[in-house]
Order: sequence, then C-alpha cells, then structure tokens
Amino acid sequence: MEGYESLFSALGITLKEAKVYLSLVKEGPSSVRQLAVATGMNRGSVYDVLKELQANGLARFYNAETRQYFVATSPDRLTEMAKEKKEALHQATTELDSMVSQLKTFHDNGDRHPTARMYEGSEGVRSILEDVLECVGQQYEKEYFVYSSSAVRGAGLYAGIPDFTLRRIEKGIHVKNISFGTPGVTSGLDERKHILGTAGAPTYVLIYAGKVANIFLDRRGEFTGLIVDNRAMYETQCALFFELWDRLPS
Repeated sequence: MEGYESLFSALGITLKEAKVYLSLVKEGPSSVRQLAVATGMNRGSVYDVLKELQANGLARFYNAETRQYFVATSPDRLTEMAKEKKEALHQATTELDSMVSQLKTFHDNGDRHPTARMYEGSEGVRSILEDVLECVGQQYEKEYFVYSSSAVRGAGLYAGIPDFTLRRIEKGIHVKNISFGTPGVTSGLDERKHILGTAGAPTYVLIYAGKVANIFLDRRGEFTGLIVDNRAMYETQCALFFELWDRLPS
C-alpha cells in the first residue's frame, strides 16, 4: 500500500507500527518471529511495536499451545482513531483560543515589548478604529480619550467604518473628546469639550488600552496612522489629557 505513510502519521502511528499492522492485516495471525521476517525488523523492535499497537487498539494476542500469536483488529479502528483525533483537536482548539488570548495580553504588553505600527489610507484608519473597539471592548472600564481634529474628521476619517459610533455604543464604550476646530456633536456615551478659537489640529489622537494612536494627513492629503503600544506613553498622555480636560469649561 504505497502512500499510506502520511495517513498513518496523521493518526500518530509510526512507520514501524504501520508496517507491522499492515503485515498482520495481510498475513493474519502471526508470531513475533514471522512478523520480524515479514517486516525486516528485529524481534525486539517488533515486540515493542506490538505493545504500542495493542495500546492503540490496533492489535491483540492469543496463545495457541506454547506459542503467542498476534492479530490485527478491524481496520474500522483507524476510522475511530481519526474521529478521536478530530474531537481532541476541536477541544484543544477551544481551550487554545482562551489561552492564546491570555498569552497575547502578556506578549503585547507595551511595558515589555514597545511596538509601533504604521497604517496608510482609509483601510489603515479602519484598522486603527477596529483596534480601538476590540481592545477597549475587552476592558473592565470601557473608556478611551480623544483629541479630535475637525480637519482630519472632515477629510473622511470615518468613511471606511461609517458604523463606528453605533458599534461603540453597542459595546458600551465611553469616550471623552477634546475638540480642536469645529466641535463635533454628542452621539451617546460620549462627553465633549472644545478648545475655543483654534483651527483644526493636524493630528487626530486616540488614547486607549495602553496605546496611543495618531492619525494625520500626509502632503498628498492621504491618511497615515501610527499606533504606539507603550504603557508609559499611554499613562503620560492620559495625565496630560485630564490636566487639560479639567481646565476646559463643560
């Protein structure tokens, strides 16, 4: 049976185990000596392999007079093993999802692994705003802070994700917003303050979940974004934001 190696390997059956099992299927009841001759393996190796096959339910033995013989169990056992592997993999995948989520919390921690990621165009802006929804939505205190630039907003900041505000509200995410230039309007779960007499700032800044994101327009009028994942920078920006927030009139 050519090409069987990969199939048996997928079931966790080694090449030696496969050879012995197939010999039993073809030849019927066999002694260790007969199996050694048929497979070209030494008797010690054959005996060790038979123990593994018995453990997997692929072989059994019986005694006839003074000799011990081994027989293969039904090939249906291979199908059963495949089902068991599938069920085990499904369970492992479910548990792995939870474990990976926890591990990512440590791996992505800005204290130990400061990272900066660049984004371009409307799709890049969408990626940043999706990150805000995902990361803040997982926090106990679902709130983030924004320096809002009317110039950046007016260039189509939310064009790539027009349902952002609706999704933010559905997730129960609050936002405090300090506007530069033309102030925006409240939409729900948001508080807004405005710096009077200022033009639209060149950068839109989001402070959230241990990160600071900057979105601005390049010389061509295209969006460019940057997420810095660093707890120290985040805490500094929070302190500056609230220093200004408390000074501004409601």
